[in-house]
Amino acid sequence: MLGTGRIAANAFVPAVKAVAGADLVAVLSRDKDRGAEFARQHGIPKSYHDLDALLQDANVDGVIVATPDAMHEAQVIAAVQAGKHILCEKPMTATLAGCERMAEVVRGSGVTFAMGYNNRFNTGLRHIKTLLETDDIGPVRYARALLTAAVNDPEGWRAHSDQARYWAMSAVGTHVLDCWRWFFGDPASVGGAWSSPKHQVPNDEITTMVLNYPGRMIAEFTVAAIFQAPSRLEIYGESGSIMGTDVFGANPSGPITCNGRDIAYTPQNPFVLEIEDFVEAVRDQRPPCTTLDDGLVNVRIMETARDGAIQLPIDQGA
Repeated sequence: MLGTGRIAANAFVPAVKAVAGADLVAVLSRDKDRGAEFARQHGIPKSYHDLDALLQDANVDGVIVATPDAMHEAQVIAAVQAGKHILCEKPMTATLAGCERMAEVVRGSGVTFAMGYNNRFNTGLRHIKTLLETDDIGPVRYARALLTAAVNDPEGWRAHSDQARYWAMSAVGTHVLDCWRWFFGDPASVGGAWSSPKHQVPNDEITTMVLNYPGRMIAEFTVAAIFQAPSRLEIYGESGSIMGTDVFGANPSGPITCNGRDIAYTPQNPFVLEIEDFVEAVRDQRPPCTTLDDGLVNVRIMETARDGAIQLPIDQGA
């Protein structure tokens, strides 16, 4: 495990412990004392504060990269060079150029690389995907979603450009973008707007992104890191609609309806299913459910939307 933050402690540690064939044998932290305490609290045999030392550990077969976005590139490249399999938390890294350098090293290495888009293992969202594939609402013409981050901390690493390029998009927006790609494929163009109205930090506190599928549909979403709201998903087809509330995240258990009909599903921990898929992909030498290209394309779309955003002043008239 690379990283000792909330996602490591609250999601990955219990998930790995729940999966047969997976064992947490070591943890890495930049702070030696923090790493040792994390290992003690979670029953992990070893703690390291030097990445090379961890990667030289013969008991380590793979790593979960759960560190700040800007650290992913160097850590993933080092892990590949050491022959370790990788589950990389989202987004792949802070910039598209960094993603491309990572991809160049991963491809052809024989190492399994999985992206941490755990919503693909979300049982409610999987039900929605099945409804879309069985054409229950006819051709989809419009989709929208709202998702907010749980932590409003302007001192956190996501708020600052030395550790990440995005705040709301890094925390939750990249998940919704992946969901729309999973449901609808890749858009032809993307646009939107982002702002930091509360703390005026370098990275986005609120982002709205619009994905254009010409001649077919439009999908959009809004994500925020400075207020809390129930997550919401709406998909409209020519002959019906799908609605979901609180269906994203680590504990997805909210209601889903299709054409006004309640859709029954059994919530499961998506992190556990994600770890199971990663372990099976390594064991069976097959591609994981969420791939290198999923990470690369996701960051390409995010960067295109941010760098291409045009803000034109409105003529107030006389």
